[in-house]
Amino acid sequence: MVDSENFSFSGLKTAVRYLLPKLHGDFLADLCASFQQAVVEVLVRKTIAAAQKYDGDLVTMSGGVSCNAELRRQLDDACAGEGFEFKNAEPWLCTDNAAMIAFVALLRLQAGFESKLTEEIDPNLALVQLNR
Repeated sequence: MVDSENFSFSGLKTAVRYLLPKLHGDFLADLCASFQQAVVEVLVRKTIAAAQKYDGDLVTMSGGVSCNAELRRQLDDACAGEGFEFKNAEPWLCTDNAAMIAFVALLRLQAGFESKLTEEIDPNLALVQLNR
């Protein structure tokens, strides 16, 4: 997954889960800070790489993870260093994926797709299924 936009933290989360009960005090704080930094580094690196690959000029961030102040700071710094504009909503607006769903709805509307209020709700619908 090094050369793709995909990522997974499942191995890291599992390792941390088994370490947590064994740690106390400064060791626990150090583990938490290290976990955060490892995740932030991957997210920032993958985001910048994707923006470069797809010739973007604007990077946005939404959803619950975008409330993380360190991620916001490092992504803002990385975007500035690479010449990308960076925009994200205030943390109180980033509690779920509403912004991402609204953006997909806007793209579909602009592409001429319509939906009716009678359509079935599917909370597990994958974004790739939206072109039907």
